[in-house]
Amino acid sequence: MSYEGTRVSVSDSQSGIRKLVYAHKGTGISFTSRPPREGFEALVTLGEHPYHIRVMATAKKVSDRQQEERRVWRVLFWHLKAMFEAADSGVIAIEDIIMPYIVTPDGRTLAEHFAPNLRELERMTNQRLLVAAGLQG
Repeated sequence: MSYEGTRVSVSDSQSGIRKLVYAHKGTGISFTSRPPREGFEALVTLGEHPYHIRVMATAKKVSDRQQEERRVWRVLFWHLKAMFEAADSGVIAIEDIIMPYIVTPDGRTLAEHFAPNLRELERMTNQRLLVAAGLQG
């Protein structure tokens, strides 16, 4: 397990996440703790368009709950940092990186919409995808 021995506090990891979001045109952030799920939601502006994103992680059931929360928040910090570094370097477009985390009007992320149907989507041809999306008749 990564970061299992981290001593970085949850609040320090959250502060780092806040700084990363605001340094990348973020206009708001909130942190969520719904054990075993931990994460954050943020408003980020890409070009002229604001996006509501949610990034969540699941803590494992362990005897030291506080250590596990420190580990999860450290992983979230490094995950976000890596995403922004990939985008800042020009290697991957930020839109491509954050797409799974975009929150739709029904309150679910794009990943939450697609995950249950992922196997079916993998088997679809381009033509069937276009028809399913209503782009071809």
